[in-house]
Amino acid sequence: MFNLQSRIKGNDEDRQYLETRIAVRDRLVAQEMKDLENTMRGQNRWKLQVPDSSTIHEMLLTVTPQEGLYKGGVFRFKITVPPEYNNVPPVVKCLTKLWHPNITEDGAICLSILRQNSLDHYGWKPTRNLREVVQGLTDLFGDLMDFGDPLNIQAAKMWGNSQENFKYQVNDYIRKYC
Repeated sequence: MFNLQSRIKGNDEDRQYLETRIAVRDRLVAQEMKDLENTMRGQNRWKLQVPDSSTIHEMLLTVTPQEGLYKGGVFRFKITVPPEYNNVPPVVKCLTKLWHPNITEDGAICLSILRQNSLDHYGWKPTRNLREVVQGLTDLFGDLMDFGDPLNIQAAKMWGNSQENFKYQVNDYIRKYC
């Protein structure tokens, strides 16, 4: 019986189905990479790399904020596109330790577009794409930083208690880990 959650975790009895999904995913990713390459030209906020051309579904994103609290930092993310893509969102982990209300120190990310089921209608839909994911991740260092829906509760509380201490902590992490 079809079980999407099992397939997302890599448990699949139907090997032919999995091979078909991987082919569909790779075709979608290849098309979206062309769009991303065009978008990447002429800007210096982010850079997307595919370390191994045989696994185009695994990417490294480097975000370099040009303004705001995180200016001066270089933040790396690993993006993995599962076989069930575009029905499910990519899996993203932050590889750089940072002090952020929506990113934990161990790399978990709170971004509505990465949620498969979202009550705010901003979650993942099959019509979304990698460009939107990249845009959302870069915007977490500016417009999308959300202290009202934190994943790192300590960071959000620190902002509420003392914005100066929060800024100091952000800069300390940038000096140590970026």
